[in-house]
Amino acid sequence: MTWDHVPPQGGIKLTPVEQELVFDRLTAGAKDRFYSISQNGVKFRTICGKCNNTWLGKKYDPALNEFTLTTGKLLQTTIHLPLVINVRARPTAIARAVLGHILAAKIHIDDVVPDREIREFFFDEDAPIPDSIHLFYWIYPYTSVVVIRDIAMPAARGRFDGSAGVFSILKYFPVAYLVTDLQSYEGLTELTSFRHLKSNEFANIPIPLQKIHDLAWPEMVDDNNIVAGGISLQSSIYATPRRKKK
Repeated sequence: MTWDHVPPQGGIKLTPVEQELVFDRLTAGAKDRFYSISQNGVKFRTICGKCNNTWLGKKYDPALNEFTLTTGKLLQTTIHLPLVINVRARPTAIARAVLGHILAAKIHIDDVVPDREIREFFFDEDAPIPDSIHLFYWIYPYTSVVVIRDIAMPAARGRFDGSAGVFSILKYFPVAYLVTDLQSYEGLTELTSFRHLKSNEFANIPIPLQKIHDLAWPEMVDDNNIVAGGISLQSSIYATPRRKKK
């Protein structure tokens, strides 16, 4: 097994981070929360060298990293931007990279449906992304990295009528991603709307700038949301840049 950096090296500077389990962050009091240190970003020792270096590192990560760096430069510019910017990139290669790293971001191997579906198409560059997988994204102007696997939340915030979805989340500057079995979620833009394209095909990816969500959105537990999860929460990480000692 090799270490897979989530998010991948090249799109983010790997620096020391303080990590805590998402489960502890959602449930424990401030005095009971435990932090561990990783010297070079969030990583999981869960995939073989070929998957890590060839399929992700050479085939898909370059598209994701280029999209990340380009979007980050646009957000940091002093030029006035429109409410929606378009970034030319390879959307299905980006989607495969995100799905691949989310697949790797789990210490316990189980046979949940999303993982099985990702494995079935991941090694075929021309295979379409299944219609049951929906990958959404939004602007994320924060330095924290969040990796969450296999949680259940209401299909619509504030509505507790029993309709729910299964979610996995990857958040890091400047874009956050959410994978779910729902066809829509809270008005987010869907990256898998480009699922008909091949991995080497380009498109203009629209990025809405008019709404900035909270750092802990959408997994925050409040009057409008509840979260349920199983063993995968033991792998789910919330990481912040390590604070310098005085």
